[in-house]
Amino acid sequence: MASSMIHLAITQCLTKKMKFKDSDRLSLGSILPDGIISGNSHLKKEICDGTRVTYDLEFFREKFQEEMKQDDLYLGYYLHLIQDIFYRYFIYSEHDWNPTIPGNIDRLHRDYAITNWHVVNCYKLNKEMVQAVEIEKEPITELAEFDVPGLVEEVRGQFVPIEEDNSFFFTKEMADEFIERATAFCMEEMKHLSEGKGGLDSVTWSWEKQVK
Repeated sequence: MASSMIHLAITQCLTKKMKFKDSDRLSLGSILPDGIISGNSHLKKEICDGTRVTYDLEFFREKFQEEMKQDDLYLGYYLHLIQDIFYRYFIYSEHDWNPTIPGNIDRLHRDYAITNWHVVNCYKLNKEMVQAVEIEKEPITELAEFDVPGLVEEVRGQFVPIEEDNSFFFTKEMADEFIERATAFCMEEMKHLSEGKGGLDSVTWSWEKQVK
Protein backbone atom coordinates (compact mmCIF):
# COMPACT_ATOMS: atom_id res chain seq x y z
CA MET A 1 0.00 0.00 0.00
CA ALA A 2 1.08 3.56 -0.61
CA SER A 3 2.37 5.67 2.29
CA SER A 4 0.20 8.23 4.04
CA MET A 5 2.28 11.05 2.53
CA ILE A 6 1.63 9.70 -0.95
CA HIS A 7 -2.11 9.62 -0.24
CA LEU A 8 -2.01 13.18 1.12
CA ALA A 9 -0.04 14.39 -1.89
CA ILE A 10 -2.61 12.92 -4.27
CA THR A 11 -5.37 14.55 -2.23
CA GLN A 12 -3.51 17.87 -2.43
CA CYS A 13 -3.25 17.54 -6.21
CA LEU A 14 -6.96 16.72 -6.47
CA THR A 15 -8.00 19.77 -4.45
CA LYS A 16 -6.10 21.98 -6.89
CA LYS A 17 -8.00 20.50 -9.84
CA MET A 18 -11.49 20.02 -8.36
CA LYS A 19 -13.78 21.49 -5.74
CA PHE A 20 -14.60 19.55 -2.59
CA LYS A 21 -16.94 20.29 0.29
CA ASP A 22 -14.55 19.74 3.21
CA SER A 23 -10.81 19.37 2.65
CA ASP A 24 -10.19 18.30 6.27
CA ARG A 25 -12.59 15.37 6.01
CA LEU A 26 -11.28 14.52 2.55
CA SER A 27 -7.69 14.38 3.85
CA LEU A 28 -8.61 12.28 6.87
CA GLY A 29 -10.60 9.91 4.67
CA SER A 30 -7.62 9.57 2.36
CA ILE A 31 -5.52 8.00 5.13
CA LEU A 32 -8.24 6.52 7.38
CA PRO A 33 -8.11 2.91 6.07
CA ASP A 34 -4.56 2.64 7.45
CA GLY A 35 -5.63 3.73 10.94
CA ILE A 36 -7.36 0.55 12.01
CA ILE A 37 -7.28 -1.24 15.33
CA SER A 38 -9.24 -4.22 14.05
CA GLY A 39 -11.42 -5.17 11.10
CA ASN A 40 -11.13 -5.21 7.32
CA SER A 41 -10.76 -1.54 6.46
CA HIS A 42 -9.52 -2.22 2.91
CA LEU A 43 -12.37 -4.67 2.23
CA LYS A 44 -9.84 -7.25 1.09
CA LYS A 45 -11.43 -10.43 -0.22
CA GLU A 46 -10.40 -13.59 -2.04
CA ILE A 47 -11.98 -14.41 -5.40
CA CYS A 48 -11.58 -17.01 -8.16
CA ASP A 49 -11.68 -19.94 -5.73
CA GLY A 50 -9.18 -18.29 -3.45
CA THR A 51 -6.51 -17.82 -6.11
CA ARG A 52 -6.79 -14.04 -6.41
CA VAL A 53 -7.27 -11.11 -4.04
CA THR A 54 -8.86 -7.68 -4.45
CA TYR A 55 -10.60 -4.87 -2.56
CA ASP A 56 -14.39 -5.02 -2.66
CA LEU A 57 -14.94 -1.65 -4.31
CA GLU A 58 -18.44 -2.62 -5.40
CA PHE A 59 -19.47 -3.25 -1.80
CA PHE A 60 -18.17 0.14 -0.69
CA ARG A 61 -19.87 2.00 -3.53
CA GLU A 62 -23.19 0.29 -2.86
CA LYS A 63 -23.08 0.67 0.91
CA PHE A 64 -21.86 4.27 1.02
CA GLN A 65 -23.05 5.69 -2.28
CA GLU A 66 -25.08 8.47 -0.63
CA GLU A 67 -22.36 9.30 1.89
CA MET A 68 -19.80 9.55 -0.93
CA LYS A 69 -21.95 12.21 -2.59
CA GLN A 70 -22.45 14.27 0.55
CA ASP A 71 -19.41 13.68 2.76
CA ASP A 72 -15.79 13.99 1.62
CA LEU A 73 -14.65 11.66 4.40
CA TYR A 74 -16.26 8.78 2.52
CA LEU A 75 -15.07 9.97 -0.86
CA GLY A 76 -11.53 10.26 0.49
CA TYR A 77 -11.79 6.78 1.95
CA TYR A 78 -12.91 5.35 -1.39
CA LEU A 79 -10.14 7.16 -3.24
CA HIS A 80 -7.63 5.62 -0.82
CA LEU A 81 -8.80 2.17 -1.91
CA ILE A 82 -8.58 3.22 -5.56
CA GLN A 83 -5.06 4.54 -5.05
CA ASP A 84 -3.91 1.40 -3.23
CA ILE A 85 -5.25 -0.91 -5.90
CA PHE A 86 -3.47 1.17 -8.56
CA TYR A 87 -0.32 1.25 -6.42
CA ARG A 88 -0.20 -2.54 -6.36
CA TYR A 89 -0.32 -2.57 -10.15
CA PHE A 90 2.35 0.15 -10.30
CA ILE A 91 4.98 -1.53 -8.12
CA TYR A 92 4.18 -5.20 -8.73
CA SER A 93 3.28 -5.31 -12.42
CA GLU A 94 5.21 -2.34 -13.77
CA HIS A 95 8.23 -2.38 -11.47
CA ASP A 96 8.42 -6.10 -10.54
CA TRP A 97 8.44 -5.59 -6.77
CA ASN A 98 9.11 -8.81 -4.86
CA PRO A 99 8.10 -8.66 -1.17
CA THR A 100 8.96 -12.32 -0.51
CA ILE A 101 12.72 -11.71 -0.49
CA PRO A 102 13.80 -11.48 3.18
CA GLY A 103 14.32 -7.87 4.25
CA ASN A 104 12.55 -6.31 1.27
CA ILE A 105 9.54 -5.10 3.27
CA ASP A 106 11.77 -3.29 5.76
CA ARG A 107 13.78 -1.81 2.90
CA LEU A 108 10.61 -0.54 1.25
CA HIS A 109 9.48 1.12 4.47
CA ARG A 110 12.90 2.77 4.68
CA ASP A 111 12.34 4.06 1.14
CA TYR A 112 9.04 5.55 2.28
CA ALA A 113 10.84 7.43 5.05
CA ILE A 114 13.38 8.74 2.53
CA THR A 115 10.77 9.84 -0.02
CA ASN A 116 8.32 11.28 2.54
CA TRP A 117 10.28 14.48 3.07
CA HIS A 118 10.64 14.96 -0.66
CA VAL A 119 6.87 14.54 -1.05
CA VAL A 120 6.17 16.97 1.80
CA ASN A 121 8.27 19.68 0.17
CA CYS A 122 7.40 19.02 -3.46
CA TYR A 123 3.62 18.98 -2.88
CA LYS A 124 3.62 21.58 -0.09
CA LEU A 125 2.04 19.34 2.52
CA ASN A 126 1.69 20.42 6.14
CA LYS A 127 0.57 18.94 9.44
CA GLU A 128 -2.62 20.99 9.46
CA MET A 129 -3.92 18.88 6.58
CA VAL A 130 -4.40 16.06 9.08
CA GLN A 131 -7.07 16.84 11.66
CA ALA A 132 -8.66 14.44 14.14
CA VAL A 133 -12.39 14.18 13.48
CA GLU A 134 -14.90 12.36 15.64
CA ILE A 135 -16.17 9.30 13.72
CA GLU A 136 -17.43 6.99 16.48
CA LYS A 137 -21.04 7.34 15.32
CA GLU A 138 -20.20 7.30 11.61
CA PRO A 139 -21.43 4.42 9.39
CA ILE A 140 -17.82 3.89 8.28
CA THR A 141 -17.12 2.28 11.67
CA GLU A 142 -19.17 -0.71 10.54
CA LEU A 143 -16.14 -1.74 8.47
CA ALA A 144 -13.50 -1.58 11.19
CA GLU A 145 -12.44 -0.02 14.48
CA PHE A 146 -10.26 3.03 13.91
CA ASP A 147 -7.82 4.94 16.09
CA VAL A 148 -8.17 8.42 14.61
CA PRO A 149 -6.12 10.32 17.24
CA GLY A 150 -3.36 7.72 16.98
CA LEU A 151 -3.39 7.88 13.19
CA VAL A 152 -3.21 11.68 13.18
CA GLU A 153 -0.33 11.66 15.66
CA GLU A 154 1.55 9.04 13.64
CA VAL A 155 1.14 10.85 10.32
CA ARG A 156 2.03 14.24 11.78
CA GLY A 157 5.15 12.61 13.14
CA GLN A 158 6.24 11.85 9.59
CA PHE A 159 6.63 15.56 8.80
CA VAL A 160 10.30 15.53 9.72
CA PRO A 161 13.46 15.98 7.65
CA ILE A 162 15.54 12.87 7.08
CA GLU A 163 19.17 12.56 6.16
CA GLU A 164 19.58 12.25 2.40
CA ASP A 165 20.13 8.66 1.37
CA ASN A 166 19.81 6.44 -1.68
CA SER A 167 16.57 4.51 -2.09
CA PHE A 168 16.64 0.75 -2.38
CA PHE A 169 13.57 0.43 -4.62
CA PHE A 170 10.96 3.17 -4.30
CA THR A 171 12.65 6.37 -5.50
CA LYS A 172 11.59 10.02 -5.46
CA GLU A 173 11.06 9.80 -9.21
CA MET A 174 8.74 6.81 -8.76
CA ALA A 175 6.82 8.70 -6.07
CA ASP A 176 6.33 11.69 -8.37
CA GLU A 177 5.26 9.50 -11.27
CA PHE A 178 2.79 7.57 -9.15
CA ILE A 179 1.28 10.71 -7.61
CA GLU A 180 0.72 12.23 -11.05
CA ARG A 181 -0.79 9.09 -12.53
CA ALA A 182 -2.87 8.25 -9.46
CA THR A 183 -4.32 11.77 -9.44
CA ALA A 184 -5.48 11.31 -13.04
CA PHE A 185 -6.71 7.81 -12.15
CA CYS A 186 -8.86 9.17 -9.32
CA MET A 187 -10.22 12.01 -11.44
CA GLU A 188 -11.28 9.56 -14.13
CA GLU A 189 -13.00 7.38 -11.54
CA MET A 190 -14.88 10.34 -10.05
CA LYS A 191 -15.90 11.45 -13.52
CA HIS A 192 -17.37 8.01 -14.25
CA LEU A 193 -19.26 7.95 -10.96
CA SER A 194 -20.62 11.48 -11.43
CA GLU A 195 -21.93 10.45 -14.86
CA GLY A 196 -23.68 7.41 -13.40
CA LYS A 197 -21.29 4.98 -15.03
CA GLY A 198 -19.94 1.87 -13.35
CA GLY A 199 -16.92 2.34 -11.12
CA LEU A 200 -13.64 0.48 -11.16
CA ASP A 201 -14.05 -3.29 -11.55
CA SER A 202 -12.40 -4.95 -8.56
CA VAL A 203 -12.09 -8.27 -10.37
CA THR A 204 -10.24 -6.74 -13.30
CA TRP A 205 -7.83 -5.08 -10.87
CA SER A 206 -7.35 -8.16 -8.68
CA TRP A 207 -3.97 -9.75 -8.11
CA GLU A 208 -2.69 -13.29 -7.70
CA LYS A 209 -2.71 -14.54 -4.12
CA GLN A 210 0.77 -15.09 -2.79
CA VAL A 211 1.43 -18.61 -1.56
CA LYS A 212 3.32 -18.59 1.72
